[in-house]
Amino acid sequence: MGYLMPLSNKKIAAFAIILLVVCLSAFFAFRKPGSNNQKKPLDAKVVYPDSFTFFDLGSNTRLSDDLLKNLSGQLGSYSIDKMTVLDLVIHNKTIFASHFPNLFELHRNLNDEKGARIEHNISNLTFRYLQNENTPFEYVTLIFSNYSNKPLLFSITSRKKEAYIADTLKEKYGEPAIRNWEDGKSLSMVWEKNRDFLIFSKISERGSFKYSIMIYFVNNIENLLQIEQYEIKQREEERKKAGKTAF
Repeated sequence: MGYLMPLSNKKIAAFAIILLVVCLSAFFAFRKPGSNNQKKPLDAKVVYPDSFTFFDLGSNTRLSDDLLKNLSGQLGSYSIDKMTVLDLVIHNKTIFASHFPNLFELHRNLNDEKGARIEHNISNLTFRYLQNENTPFEYVTLIFSNYSNKPLLFSITSRKKEAYIADTLKEKYGEPAIRNWEDGKSLSMVWEKNRDFLIFSKISERGSFKYSIMIYFVNNIENLLQIEQYEIKQREEERKKAGKTAF
């Protein structure tokens, strides 16, 4: 019969340490996330279905230095605001709530009903002085989430002489739903694709018309809300923990 050599105390201690490390690694690798171990939504890795585009910017486009350089070449100089409000309303709240109730509910979730200023972790790019005369726009605002760098809302004002852009949208996205406004003159053409919205509005103002194009990336907006709600919950839990440790 063979003879087993007794293990030394050093070998036993080394073996115990290795076993402990393996067990701890397995515990952290396989434990289910609880209320205090919930992971932050990884929105930057989520790929949503494509919907609408503006200068080839779509639902999964990410803001970058190269993108800003290209946009500046196409639209001219811009200003950028960070940590600011996110207003989804077209024209006024009454019209918007009446014709776009789902989007208005999203707007309410982003803003305070009593009018308090709620700032979001976003980047608001505004192009006011469009240098390219062939560009049929007067004013362009592109808003991106700073969590994912993906677009949330594009707001474009068309030159009055370029109202035929509605025909271009029809050719690309098909026939829209029509929402006639209460004034009997204004209307909105609405396209919906993969939960996102493109809304072209002909708005009567002081005897003439303004043409507004809004692209709502609803999936990305809801993801922004999800992350913000997560962060609020985390801060509340941290405050509760701080209160308990204080006493």
